[in-house]
Amino acid sequence: MKKLFPLLLLAVLFITGCDLSGLSITTTNQQPVINSFSASPSNISAGETSTLNWTVTGAATVSIDQGIGTVALTGPRAVTPAATTIYMLTASNTAGSVTATTQVIVSGATSPPESTPSPSEGLPVVDYFMANPPSITAGGSTTLGWNVSNATSVVIDNGVGSVGSAGTTIVSPAASTNYTLAAANATGSYYMTIAVLVTGAAPAGMPDLIIQDIVRSGDSITYTIKNQGDAAAGASTSTLLVDSATVANDGVGSLAPGASSTETFAGYTYSCTLPSDTITVKADTGGAVVESSEVNNSYSESWACLLQIQPIVPVFALKPDLVVEDIWIDGHTIRYRIKNDGTWASAAGYSRLYINGDVKGNDSVPAIAKGDSLAGSFIYDFDCALPIIKEVKVTADRGGTSTESDETNNSRTENLVCP
Repeated sequence: MKKLFPLLLLAVLFITGCDLSGLSITTTNQQPVINSFSASPSNISAGETSTLNWTVTGAATVSIDQGIGTVALTGPRAVTPAATTIYMLTASNTAGSVTATTQVIVSGATSPPESTPSPSEGLPVVDYFMANPPSITAGGSTTLGWNVSNATSVVIDNGVGSVGSAGTTIVSPAASTNYTLAAANATGSYYMTIAVLVTGAAPAGMPDLIIQDIVRSGDSITYTIKNQGDAAAGASTSTLLVDSATVANDGVGSLAPGASSTETFAGYTYSCTLPSDTITVKADTGGAVVESSEVNNSYSESWACLLQIQPIVPVFALKPDLVVEDIWIDGHTIRYRIKNDGTWASAAGYSRLYINGDVKGNDSVPAIAKGDSLAGSFIYDFDCALPIIKEVKVTADRGGTSTESDETNNSRTENLVCP
């Protein structure tokens, strides 16, 4: 009787005239694409909130670690980490899983208990994480090997699970798979992703990561990474080398075909080593992304150290230079502003007032430092009965007490109109 039930149900559907044209079963052999995964702001103070934003297409499930769990294909999620934290987003479907990471840097976080590593000890260090061999045929196996230090927990995704700080395990992926190792301690988490290539049918297009530019901004180094291939590139790791020595790593999210991103090696302070440095940025360290070309991941520039030498000014060239900048009427008083435009302080002296060529008064002027100015006035009862007073002149350093770099610019003459 149970075997007849599906046939009876199908018969009922046809008899009642139900339209089955809209019923379809969709399968896919393409892995999901993580279009974006970022934190805004990426730098916060302890107790503040950052917002994770992501967009994923073609996934059956999407999840974020650090206790967040399953999420929608797109959306924001507010987080308030107590310490600097790296979040990993995993998108999965029947074809496999892809991951992307983003970091929230927390400044001013309180120190953890003495029983756990202090933030001053830094993030965990992944000495190596590799697959041997990195490429297998369908149905074959490869051995994952790793060595991690300064970590309280180590986890490998895609079914491997929690592992020790060092070890090996055999995996047999059915298709090309990215394996991500997550090492954590009280300071935060560090991720490294490698790829295991399973040969078989050629993929319909492949990514190709290149470094387009390296720029110094203050003591930080930024770079532009581009996917010039015709398929999406999953999350990867970029490495910064200075004179062939590795100094920093940076996690890069997924990149769509033709997309580029400007990244910064956060936490690294650059200082040029005389006479010059060779700066190299290598994309996809560890080979997490299977590319159409694996020989164009590195880009280098040579930077000469810039020396700023201030010119030496001989002592005999250090002289004051007094100028009168302005003259104005204030009631029955004539005021003026005097400035020292020279490279040395002026000596105390006096300024002289002339009206229509006649001497009308003097004003004592103290020493003036280089670049400084001050206002002065003359003890002279100015009668403003006339509508216009011609040739009101003020001369600085009338007694010549200061030896100036320019002795021809001490005077200023204006025609003042009575207010």
